[in-house]
Amino acid sequence: MSSVRLLGTALTMSSLVLGLLGLLEDPTAACQNLTSSLGVEKTAVSPLDIRYINSRTSYWNTKLDAHAPACVVYPEDAEDVSLVLKVVRETGSRFAIKAAGHNTNDLFSSVEDGVLIDLTHMTGKSYDESTTLATYEPGSSWGDLYEYYLQYGRTVVGGRVYDVGTGLALGGGMSYLSPQYGMACDSFRELEVVLPSGDIVTASSTDNPDLFFGLRGGGGNAYGVVTKYTVQSRPIGTLYAGNLLYILDHREQILNATRDFILYNTDPKAAILMNFNILTTPDLDLGLDQACLMFLVYDGEDPGDAYANFTAIPHLLNTLGPKTYPEVANLPIPKLAVLSRADNVFRIGVHRADDDSYRTAFEKFYQWSQDNKGDYTYIHMDYNPVPRSLTDASKAQGGNAMEMPDGPWFWAEYTLTTPPLISQKKYDEIQASFKAMVDGTPNAQGLPYFLNEAHADQDALKTFASYSRLQQIKQRYDPDGFFANKTGGWSFS
Repeated sequence: MSSVRLLGTALTMSSLVLGLLGLLEDPTAACQNLTSSLGVEKTAVSPLDIRYINSRTSYWNTKLDAHAPACVVYPEDAEDVSLVLKVVRETGSRFAIKAAGHNTNDLFSSVEDGVLIDLTHMTGKSYDESTTLATYEPGSSWGDLYEYYLQYGRTVVGGRVYDVGTGLALGGGMSYLSPQYGMACDSFRELEVVLPSGDIVTASSTDNPDLFFGLRGGGGNAYGVVTKYTVQSRPIGTLYAGNLLYILDHREQILNATRDFILYNTDPKAAILMNFNILTTPDLDLGLDQACLMFLVYDGEDPGDAYANFTAIPHLLNTLGPKTYPEVANLPIPKLAVLSRADNVFRIGVHRADDDSYRTAFEKFYQWSQDNKGDYTYIHMDYNPVPRSLTDASKAQGGNAMEMPDGPWFWAEYTLTTPPLISQKKYDEIQASFKAMVDGTPNAQGLPYFLNEAHADQDALKTFASYSRLQQIKQRYDPDGFFANKTGGWSFS
């Protein structure tokens, strides 16, 4: 450990000269230095190394697999991450930080000819029964964490899909438990962070509170690399949950039931997600190209009539019943995040539910699907309710960087999946058309976009009331623009 610290000190001193002057930009030198200092067990340089292949080709947006890093490093603790950043800074190399790789934005967690920092070897986790606080490192999936904490009758507020990684929480993080407990980032109590300088600090409501604010949904790894999360755990038992699958054309009934749930549900234990899918195949005026999958999750064994409006609509499949929380995260099938890997791209919209925007947004999406048959494999639209109970729970814990206005309102998430063998020109044309459709759908004023499901070109941070404050935090913790210039991420300019 002493030799690592000495090297870190030397790198810090040299980076002040070489990094700031920008005299070097050498990913090969970075990889050589990292192999020497971390050892071959923590580095992968050869494109034929199975670890390299797995890191490069495990993105949910398979377009990102095309980027070839100069090497991949696998830190095991904050000291390793600090060393990596200092080496990268000294050599001027580009880099990227990757956990599970679910973000679909180009170069946010991928890098071309630079150092890929893969956090998946950092899987430590623990539970303190005296405080009910849970601590975990960034390399686990949410499902791994749900399985682990279940032995204590507890869980953490996190993603809704088993195989998605914990980086989701830094973008806000929507959970089936959010109506009770707020966004995933609202449960943060303390974070271990490696700053762009390589310094290891604690961020909490009392230590570096401005950094803590920014990391609660305000820009992901823009301010540093989070290497440990301490969060408030929550009690969990048996849930009543499952899917309703609708086929043919029931979209009017589904939309109305979803709108009514957003506006009128008062039970914070009841959560829903409307997932409307359209295939590129013709519908023949019978709705043969569409299927809606409703995710209904109740934190308890008896939901009463919370989902009556949904079960009343004719459906092909009903899997509602008692489930553990890991089983809920595996709805509708296990390994969903792995099996659905494709050329996927997210976009986001935000709307109030007490006007016609819930219908207008869907109609524009649906019309685009009909006008562009053959240009996509499938597209889907999700309605993510943000009830008053969620925003109240967020504020009760100090709020987050989104500074979420009182619910109810909802995020509309759009996913476009394109065929894998189309030309780049055709791909760009389809993306531009899809972007124009989303951009042409009016959004509610005064409501923030959702970082987890926003496209980079949507400048989501600019929709935050806290944007100017986040800019100041970014400047304080990345003063020379090391992260801003050498890795991808949200724009602060």
